[in-house]
Amino acid sequence: MDEMDVLAGLDLGSTRFRAVVAEPDGNGGVAILGHASVAAHGFHRGELVDLPTAAVAIREVLDTAGAVAGVIPNSVAVNVAGKHLRSLSCSGFITLDESGGRVRLEHLERVRRRVQAMGIPFDRVVLHCLPVEYTLDDRGGLQNPAGMTGSRLELDAHLVTGEQAAVQAIDRAVEMAGYKADPLIFNPIATASFLITPEEREQGCLLIDIGGETTHYALFYRGRMRQSGVVGLGGNHVTRDLAYVLGIDPREAEVLKRTEASALRSKVTPHGGSLSAPTVESPGASRARVAAICEPRQQEILELVAAGLQWGVTRPALAAGILLTGGGSRIPGTVELAEQVFALRAQQRRAPGDDLATEPDTWATALGLARMALEHEPSLPTAPSLSPGEGRFWNRWNRIKRVLDRLV
Repeated sequence: MDEMDVLAGLDLGSTRFRAVVAEPDGNGGVAILGHASVAAHGFHRGELVDLPTAAVAIREVLDTAGAVAGVIPNSVAVNVAGKHLRSLSCSGFITLDESGGRVRLEHLERVRRRVQAMGIPFDRVVLHCLPVEYTLDDRGGLQNPAGMTGSRLELDAHLVTGEQAAVQAIDRAVEMAGYKADPLIFNPIATASFLITPEEREQGCLLIDIGGETTHYALFYRGRMRQSGVVGLGGNHVTRDLAYVLGIDPREAEVLKRTEASALRSKVTPHGGSLSAPTVESPGASRARVAAICEPRQQEILELVAAGLQWGVTRPALAAGILLTGGGSRIPGTVELAEQVFALRAQQRRAPGDDLATEPDTWATALGLARMALEHEPSLPTAPSLSPGEGRFWNRWNRIKRVLDRLV
């Protein structure tokens, strides 16, 4: 094994840190060598508040994954998540070197830099500048105008920005742990890289990742990310609602949410009793009451996503529908609730193996990051082709077979 080829994906979730160590498999994919997961430390409600503590946890999870793999990763792709992120659509143009000049790759890079430099406040940093479409003179809707001739090249792009201080804090925490964060990747791009196929991106789909403290979303159409954003609510808010209303410990509320909750009161079905029957974990609360607490918060999360997308104003035809992922989407009834809010078909989408552990987990982002550590610009790879392996269930991801379908 060439240690220079070893890479890692580090998912800094609001509740857990997850690391996956991998190497190229020789067929345009990666072979998973090791993984590890630890409780998130140094974060408070999704925000990094204690660098040294976070660095210790990051070092622990990466060192453990490296020990399983038998090698230290050379580079670490790290996700950037949180309420500080902002996305916007932006456009810019350049004039080609000569009248009727041929578009070259350097022109595409020049216009991309022009768009990236436009109107960004000094306290923010551009994480990604994702091309949506090009216009060459009067010809619009171009995906790749390289080789065409014209005099004016315009680019419409989707920019993802973050607070400079918050992004630098993540970079510094990984550095304090003894590793280098390269590259830093917007959370939905990493998640989508593992979960969404090229066909679904082409047809149009909406990815909604309900995490612990935040919900990230990204809308894809004609193969490109068109819109994205962050909602400052997640599954932990449902837990806190249950704890507050029912007057129970947050740990009890978390167990209650996992075992008895429903995102739709109309779907509550008792275990052999009436709707007013007490729950198993909290005898003082009926299942109907638990659902009545969970439904408004879950609906609020989805409606805030719809508001961020201006769903009532611009509503693209998304043939592939809505893809729900993240721990907060596991509450029964969330799929049906999403279909009501967006009037689109919805489904759950998780990494294989997420439901096989003693406690269900969420590994799609870490797996996507491991694959994207091969690149220094964000890409959206195809969904993996999986084959069963030996030993631990993580060997199911021994080969991710297909080549990245680059956005840039």
